[in-house]
Amino acid sequence: MIFSIVIPAYNEEGAVQDTLRRCLKAGEGLVAAGLGLTEVEVLLVNDGSRDRTEALAREVAGVRVLAHEANKGYGAAIKTGFKASKGEWMGFLDADGTCDPEFFKELLAYALREDVDVAIGSRMHAGSRMPPVRVLGNWIFRTIVNVIGGTRVSDVASGMRVLRRSSLERLHPLPDGLNFTPAMSVRAILDPELAIGELPMPYEERVGESKLDAVKDGLRFLRVILETALTYKPFKFFASTAAILAAASAGFLFLRLGGPSAAPVPFYLAHRYIEQWMFFRLILTSVLLATAVFLTALGLVAQSMVGLINREEDRYGPDSGALGKVLDRFGLLGCLSLAFAVLVNYRPLASYMAFGQIPPEFWVFPVVGAIFVLVGFEFLAFSAMARIARLLWEREKYRRPGD
Repeated sequence: MIFSIVIPAYNEEGAVQDTLRRCLKAGEGLVAAGLGLTEVEVLLVNDGSRDRTEALAREVAGVRVLAHEANKGYGAAIKTGFKASKGEWMGFLDADGTCDPEFFKELLAYALREDVDVAIGSRMHAGSRMPPVRVLGNWIFRTIVNVIGGTRVSDVASGMRVLRRSSLERLHPLPDGLNFTPAMSVRAILDPELAIGELPMPYEERVGESKLDAVKDGLRFLRVILETALTYKPFKFFASTAAILAAASAGFLFLRLGGPSAAPVPFYLAHRYIEQWMFFRLILTSVLLATAVFLTALGLVAQSMVGLINREEDRYGPDSGALGKVLDRFGLLGCLSLAFAVLVNYRPLASYMAFGQIPPEFWVFPVVGAIFVLVGFEFLAFSAMARIARLLWEREKYRRPGD
């Protein structure tokens, strides 16, 4: 079995040679550690450095040096190294001297013992020399990821880890920038076919100037975490937003919130009409509720599609569990909603047909009816999408050997 160590480097002339020599020495220890390794290869990818990084790296015998003519990004450099490597297991670490290559022995042994696909070296412990601002940022990112994934991973952005080559297909696509590592972590956490684990690792202060912009790259980290999580847990995202919108609409309907009189619903129940200033709230509520239903239905259909991509038929298949049953009822819910809209508007329509006008006490009904019209068409539209999803599920089932 071959283990490949990939080292991305951009303007790291101060630490590159020491890092490479330590990796070569660690490689000798890995082969002798009884982990079943026959070879450890060390690859450095120079990502368009403007200093002497590449020249210094080529002076270290036993290292394969690859080069990007221009800077493509941290993640792009790692992916170049992965593509050129030949190991069944791969590891990567930064070239800045912060990570100890000897830790690969513990990390790989842990991955093999626990049968995980991605093993992370965690910097989030008392002995770490990580700058405080990064500790705070990593705490925020890990909290978000753990809430989404229901896990307890402590360092989602660590730059030292090992992984199976066979897991790369499920981890892709991965970004080219510094957000490469959090994206990998989120995919490994949320993918039901992958297992992730971590061990505390020694972490020192870097040699040279950091390329990380705490604000700019922090926002990129947050964006890639949310975007990646969205592709695995769309219902959780959309349903959470829908719940907020529904709660806001309930507040506009039932709470006074600074109005000149009671809230619309209590006022209507007491007087059987609504005041003019309340129409704005009713219209806003219509938009909020219709959007909430739209997001909920979108989340359900999207979750079914994600289940198809990840082959989670037992959880998200059209014939499995509550999700399939709900999707099958979208058409009925749409028809019922439209029918209720007509029923609600019967009295104002009858009044208009008979007298050519709608009494003020009836104006609430067209607004309420509009909500059900919008919701009805939304359900009918997503019913069509759910049928497409079912068709794709059936075709996928037919294509699988043995099914």
